[in-house]
Amino acid sequence: MSVWFAIPSARPASEAEPVIAKWREMGYKIALLRQGEPIEADIHIPTPIYFGWAQSINMLAGLVLQQDPEAGWIVSGGDDTLPDLANSADIISAQCKEHFGGTFGVMQPTGDRWADGSIDRICGSPWLGREFRTRMYQGRGPMFDGYAHMFGDEELQQVAVKLGVLWQRRDLIHLHKHYFRTQNDGVNHGAAVPPHMQEWNSRKHWIESQALFNQRRVFGFPGHEPLSA
Repeated sequence: MSVWFAIPSARPASEAEPVIAKWREMGYKIALLRQGEPIEADIHIPTPIYFGWAQSINMLAGLVLQQDPEAGWIVSGGDDTLPDLANSADIISAQCKEHFGGTFGVMQPTGDRWADGSIDRICGSPWLGREFRTRMYQGRGPMFDGYAHMFGDEELQQVAVKLGVLWQRRDLIHLHKHYFRTQNDGVNHGAAVPPHMQEWNSRKHWIESQALFNQRRVFGFPGHEPLSA
């Protein structure tokens, strides 16, 4: 059973390539929707625009499952997120399959405790099972793709909780080298928002996405229902 790291990527290759290399070292195949100069990947799709995080994951996950019948899990995040360095993709994959009794599930490592453990309330770098991808949102999943950038990770968590298929693991670390990490954190040093993220981290987008999330939450996240097994 193979495991894929599938993300949209727009950082300069000099910054993104070392991150991607770590995932490959730990046994993951790589799928990218890439803005900018090419980076070596098993699936590399150049794109002039950013489709949004959730929509990008849905697109990549669909392509991965079409091209690789052995793909059991698709992991996402960003080109600033590192894999757990103590456990290979195969080891974690086997643990997830045993825990869920298959691949209908979402596993989120929560060992990176930056921002007061904000990862506890979102699935920002989730492991998404093959069956979860093929069944969720009436087969369109694994995520609701109506968000421009933010809040898709929070809906994913709440939907997985609703269905009883979320596994949070404090023993695994997906280190997020986020630009807002402070100097005292020891990872980044109060970096500025990268140019390609300035629009998506604007107050306008936050307000719009939060309003959409709150509306969908009130109605139980309509459309998330999985296809029958």
